[in-house]
Amino acid sequence: MKKHPFTYAVVVVALPLVVGLIASLVWSLFGDTRHIYFSMALAWLPVTVGVLLTLAALPALGSWWYTRHAVRRAQRETAAEQTASRRRLIARLDHEIKNPIQGIRAALADEPSERQRQSIDAQSRRLTSLLSDLRKIGEVEHTQLEVTEVDPSRLVHDAIETAREVPGASERSMSVSLPTAPRPLPPIKGDEDLLFLCLVNVLTNAVKYSRPGDAIEVRGRQLENGILLEVADTGLGIAPDDIPLVWEELGRASEVRGIEGSGLGLPMVKAIVERHGGTAALTSWHGEGTSVSLTLPFAGPAH
Repeated sequence: MKKHPFTYAVVVVALPLVVGLIASLVWSLFGDTRHIYFSMALAWLPVTVGVLLTLAALPALGSWWYTRHAVRRAQRETAAEQTASRRRLIARLDHEIKNPIQGIRAALADEPSERQRQSIDAQSRRLTSLLSDLRKIGEVEHTQLEVTEVDPSRLVHDAIETAREVPGASERSMSVSLPTAPRPLPPIKGDEDLLFLCLVNVLTNAVKYSRPGDAIEVRGRQLENGILLEVADTGLGIAPDDIPLVWEELGRASEVRGIEGSGLGLPMVKAIVERHGGTAALTSWHGEGTSVSLTLPFAGPAH
């Protein structure tokens, strides 16, 4: 565990005192009662006191300098990471928008046939969906939440019913395991519509990145200060190097780029959960499946 700079200052100040105290105790045990006297001109007393105070203040000054330097370094690293993240987002956005636009231009090069009209319509819907998802993330991060008391069990079952309408869901085995004894999951405070959207996104991903016959399980349990909802599947899984990527806007694992999707599902899930004061985590085993855990506090969003 990393120690706070103040801890080092305390050690630096206290260590000489402790060593001196131990030496004095040992010395006194041997019965040495000799005395040492020294004299000093009274005029030098202010200077001596000033020197002693300066020496005493040195550890505190060092701690202050170290803390200030560490804070500035952390701020520079954060700013650099934010800049890199924005550049990655712009590059991905450029790629995601460029492809459908090129498809539309190609279809319009000549008198469009029925097939080309269908291609234009599909690419237009892809662009609309992409921009809609980007707008939703912005709304999640900045709009006022409609906080009410939310029943987690009802929320999960409503999300499951909606996810069953996703293409391919009927070919997956969906099950729910929520506590009923001695009592069900207690209610939490939150924006029910956003939490519903969050769960549907996770379930849709589980359907999309799994195969016919795979299992999708929704589990829940109560924590000390909130609840944990987990959506697990036996799908494709994610390569270890790609796991950090899936939390970034428009980031997608390299092996699933052929599957239709915008790469905004999990970033939206994370934005919703964090807006509610919770955390979102993902564990995946490549080729075996993925588990997404959502921790939501009873208190709901921080005010």
